[in-house]
Amino acid sequence: MASKNSRPFVSWKRLRKSFRYAAEGIRHTWKHEQNFRIHTVIAVLVMVLAQVLDVPFFEQAILVIAVGAVLCLELINTALEHMVDLVIQTFDERAKIIKDAAAGAVLVFALTAAVVGGMIFLPRLLELFHL
Repeated sequence: MASKNSRPFVSWKRLRKSFRYAAEGIRHTWKHEQNFRIHTVIAVLVMVLAQVLDVPFFEQAILVIAVGAVLCLELINTALEHMVDLVIQTFDERAKIIKDAAAGAVLVFALTAAVVGGMIFLPRLLELFHL
């Protein structure tokens, strides 16, 4: 029998709160970050196109990982920008470097995801249009 001070393995109340906080972060980023909205719309279009072109399951999984990673990086970039703004109240070159590097990470992976998408979609699109 568990003692009064022991915590249950899973606290459903705390778990619900965690999910609610995460959803609030996603909503905030959607509302305030243009690039997150653009990446989200592109992600939906990519997944719809994968269905239309009957892309195999394994390649769809790769697409899901790629677009999910881009969206995650956008969320992390937003968090870093807000944290830097909170800590550094005036212009600081180091703060600029932190923000620029985080944005650069998003860009690098977004371009990587675009290449992955091109590798998956381009042969199918060329075949579809007999090119």
